[in-house]
Amino acid sequence: MINLPNFIDLHTHTRFPDKNNFPTSEINQAAKYGGYSEILAMANSEIPIDSIENLEIARGLDQNLDIKVHRVGALTKNLDGTELVNFKEFINQGVKIFSDDGKTLVDNKLAEKAFEEIAQLGGAIFQHCEKNCHINPGDIAPRENISDLIPIFDDEEFEIIERDLKFVEKYKTRYHVQHLSSKKSVELIKLAKEKNLPVTAEVTPHHLLKNQSDIDLATGNLKMYPPLRTSEDQLALINGLKSGVIDVIATDHAPHAKETKEVSFKKSARGVVGLESAFAVLLSSELFTIDELTLYMSLTPNKILKELGYDSALSKSNNWIQKSNVYKTKSFHKNSAFENFEVSVMKEELHV
Repeated sequence: MINLPNFIDLHTHTRFPDKNNFPTSEINQAAKYGGYSEILAMANSEIPIDSIENLEIARGLDQNLDIKVHRVGALTKNLDGTELVNFKEFINQGVKIFSDDGKTLVDNKLAEKAFEEIAQLGGAIFQHCEKNCHINPGDIAPRENISDLIPIFDDEEFEIIERDLKFVEKYKTRYHVQHLSSKKSVELIKLAKEKNLPVTAEVTPHHLLKNQSDIDLATGNLKMYPPLRTSEDQLALINGLKSGVIDVIATDHAPHAKETKEVSFKKSARGVVGLESAFAVLLSSELFTIDELTLYMSLTPNKILKELGYDSALSKSNNWIQKSNVYKTKSFHKNSAFENFEVSVMKEELHV
């Protein structure tokens, strides 16, 4: 038996609040099957968290879960990048993290204003870095034979990071880079940390364990943003995590209906689920020790949330059994990057 502190995910898409009553139990089950007790919920639900009214709707639904849900406020109204939300109102409600995740605050003048205001209020920006997200979102990292697919070059990510780090240096805004995917981005974060800027970063299990050579263009199973890149990028992410340049592993858990993923790569929705599989596949990869994963998935996420005033706490009730098996998703949404992955541990039997 392996006994660990519960995991904390800094990047979950709950999908609710929405207009079709997405079942809150689905997030609850995926989290508990994966050993997560707390999640940081992104603002890009169908009813976006861009007002206190919508925040209250979300919190009302969050109370139905056995896990603790920490909320993120949007950076802009409807996440469209044209009008900032009222940051002070959110901070007065205990929400100090802001993100348009799924989209980037691309407009330079508006972004600088957000960095300045949020720094003054003691908040943080968690940035999804995708330069063309509003005008021409792409499909896949550059590779041969992609025909009708739009390439997503790594400058889409690192040019936003470069811009943002200038604002961080100017205003000392607390800044967190979401789901890093490229070697160049890791290098930029390393330089920022050498300057002692208030910067942290995350990487997902799928970017650590897979690269673009794993993609089958006949399906959308591995279509996500940011895209899987080269083996060189993958190695840079692993080394960045182990060296402390990257701080946490976050899942970017994104449930999608079966019919939106079991289609061609071009037509597929972007995103994979990850809460349930993260620890099992990462430990089974033998790239990371239990102590390392405890740091990346429990201790450091807890520290980041507590430093920003969120009520986060660790409890050592996360039990795993050492047993070889083939990973199969138990929760409803099956759009995992790791279905049928050989694992060496299983979650202790849960009745969720």
